[in-house]
Amino acid sequence: AGLPRDGRDLSEWRYCDLCSVYQPPTAAHCPDCGVCIDGYDHHCPWMGQCIGKSNMKAFTSFNISWLLYLMYALIWVSFSPAAKRLALHAGAKAEGADEGDNEDGL
Repeated sequence: AGLPRDGRDLSEWRYCDLCSVYQPPTAAHCPDCGVCIDGYDHHCPWMGQCIGKSNMKAFTSFNISWLLYLMYALIWVSFSPAAKRLALHAGAKAEGADEGDNEDGL
């Protein structure tokens, strides 16, 4: 695999011995995937691929979506009828314990 010949400045490109290709200065070889990725950031096990320049928007969208889902789930659990019943039940137990202390004369 040779250097691209589209008029770009290729003086800083380097050769990757593992992939046998020339890579731009912002690229790096991913040890998990075994390929060179332009703008390599990291290998994401949840997306199952390397995160680089070409898919950074998809990675950002992925993170925003699971954070929104997490907030939705926490709000849903916090304000669900089951959570209210549990809070009332815990409050009733606490009041019962306080009354028991008064009966002992303490």
